[in-house]
Amino acid sequence: MLALSKLKEGKSSTIKQIDERIDRSERRRLLDLGIYPGVTIRNCFKSASGEPVAYEVLGTIIALRKEQADRIYLQEI
Repeated sequence: MLALSKLKEGKSSTIKQIDERIDRSERRRLLDLGIYPGVTIRNCFKSASGEPVAYEVLGTIIALRKEQADRIYLQEI
């Protein structure tokens, strides 16, 4: 599986799963943002410092840090 943090800028993929080791509150936040299996997510751009990265999910731009994106897995491109 490919971690979201490895998705190249401008590319899209479908979320396959969220790591089960993520604690409940963080998992809930991700679900509230629309990050769940079957949803398409696109890497839009990095901030000036390289982190966080902006992603488009369900028509909304969200920002995630690398440690969060490392635990969201995508279908292979």
